[in-house]
Amino acid sequence: MARYEGPELRRIEPDLQPGEKELIAEFQDESCCQQNDFINEDGTVRQEARKVIFPGSNGDPYWDCTQLIEQVKTLTIPVFEEAHPGCQALFIFDQSSAHAALPPDALKAFEINKSNGGKQRWQKDTIIPETNPDPRFRGKVQKMKTDDGKQKGLQQTLEEHGFDVTGMKAKCSPVCPFENERCCMARLLSKQDDFVNQVSMLKTLIKEAGHECMFLPKFHCELNPIEMYWGWVKYRYRQVPKKTFDDAKQAAFRALDACPVDVIRQFMNHSWRFMSAYHIGLTGRAAAWAVRKQKSHRSISQTAMTHLDAIVNP
Repeated sequence: MARYEGPELRRIEPDLQPGEKELIAEFQDESCCQQNDFINEDGTVRQEARKVIFPGSNGDPYWDCTQLIEQVKTLTIPVFEEAHPGCQALFIFDQSSAHAALPPDALKAFEINKSNGGKQRWQKDTIIPETNPDPRFRGKVQKMKTDDGKQKGLQQTLEEHGFDVTGMKAKCSPVCPFENERCCMARLLSKQDDFVNQVSMLKTLIKEAGHECMFLPKFHCELNPIEMYWGWVKYRYRQVPKKTFDDAKQAAFRALDACPVDVIRQFMNHSWRFMSAYHIGLTGRAAAWAVRKQKSHRSISQTAMTHLDAIVNP
C-alpha cells in the first residue's frame, strides 16, 4: 500500500512482490449523504460513486443494506476499477447493522422452532464444522429441511450434531444468561461455528469481485478518516447562506467536492497513526499524545515511544 510521508505528503511506492497488486484503502461511512469519491491526480472526480438520498415522509427511504449493496455493486466497485486499473481495493467499513447484514437464508438459531415445521423462515443448508464436539459428524452436510419438505427444528438440528438435548428447553425467556452457553437449544446452536462464522452479504460481494473487505472495531471513529472529512464538509456547508431546499442541496454538493486531495491524505495519515499507536500497545491519552507528536508521519516512531516512556517513567 502506498504511503504519503512528511509535510509535503511525498508518495512512497509500495514494495510489491511478483504477481502482487497494489492495495488501496477505501473507507466508507454515511452522513447527510453517502460518499465514496475517487479523484484524479489533478483533483477532479472521474466518475461519481456517491449515493445521495433525501429521506423523509414524502422522500427517499432511509439508508439500508439493500441500497448499500446496490451502490457497492453498480457504482463503487466499477468506479474503483476504472480509476485504479490493476489494483486491489481494501474496503473498510464501520460496525453497523447494514454492513453486517446476512443474506435472507442465513442461519439464525433463535428464529428456529423447537420442532420441525410450523411457521418459521427457511434457512440454508450447512456443513457441520470441524470444531463440532462429536467427531463422527464433522464435515457432514446438514440439510435444514426434512425429507417431507419441512424446516428442521432446534431439536433435530442439534441431534444431528451429536448433542443430547433431553430435558433442555428450546429458548430462554426473556433472554439467555450472559455466562451460560448451554442454557437452551437456541443458545447452544447459535454458538456452533457454522452459525457464528457467517459472512455478510457486503463482504461476500466484495470478495467475489476480487477485492478485500474489513470492519473497524466498534466505538473507534478516530480510525475512520471519513469522520474528519464529514467535519470538514459540514463546517464549510454551514458557512453558506441557504434560502431554499435547492440551495441547501447545491451547497452540500459543492462542499462534498471541495475537499483537496492533500487534506484527505492528511486525514488518512491521522487515522493510520492511531492504528499504529494501538498496534504497539498504546491506549487512551497515550495514543492521542503519540498521534499529535507524529503529525508528519503515517506511523508512530520509536523516538516518540522513547519520549513517551520518559514522560510516563521519569
